[in-house]
Amino acid sequence: MYRFFVQPQVNAMTQKLMGYEPLLRSYCHDYWETPTNFDSIPMDQQVSLSYQEIVNIFRDHRDNPTISFNLNRKQFTDKLTIGNLIHLTKSVKGLNLVVELTEAPRLEELQKYVAIYRAFGIKLSLDDVGTDNPWGQRTQEIMPFMDTIKFAMQNFRLQHRQDELMESLKTWRKIADLYQLDFVLEGIEDKQDELLAQEYNAKMAQGYYYSKPIPYTEELA
Repeated sequence: MYRFFVQPQVNAMTQKLMGYEPLLRSYCHDYWETPTNFDSIPMDQQVSLSYQEIVNIFRDHRDNPTISFNLNRKQFTDKLTIGNLIHLTKSVKGLNLVVELTEAPRLEELQKYVAIYRAFGIKLSLDDVGTDNPWGQRTQEIMPFMDTIKFAMQNFRLQHRQDELMESLKTWRKIADLYQLDFVLEGIEDKQDELLAQEYNAKMAQGYYYSKPIPYTEELA
């Protein structure tokens, strides 16, 4: 059994809700956990599950918060996936959809499909910059096509690379400025992290300091 949990994305300066990231979970041994293989779950099923969550969110938030949807490289270039996302944008009026790319696609792949995403108002974000998606030729080539980059501080902590975090954060903030990209800071765990989000002018902040990923219905409880 699968369902989406959601994690809010907020404006670190005003505390205003800006969006949600739906995160897929599977139910196993009386526990909800992150699936080990996202490709094993058909995208039409994922989109169908996310649809109801988005409808519930929009029912309660009339300002239509941004919805960030994760795709790996294979999913990003899959025509059925693209079709399902287009159907989603048509089904939810006013949907501001951001595709977070967990893997940087090749330049030729991006050039082939970016126009389709753009035609339906779907924005692109490169996730986990500095860790899972480090600076290199591939990331440099695709930067002009991105709308947002997302820096995940928790990855540095999990990889025991805390001593690299600040220098990498400074570098990626400069890259965001250079390419005129929105900057999202993830892994906000305490007030000090929130102050970092403010200092580095992150458009949105996300992390356990605001909320762990939970079912949207529990958020309202």
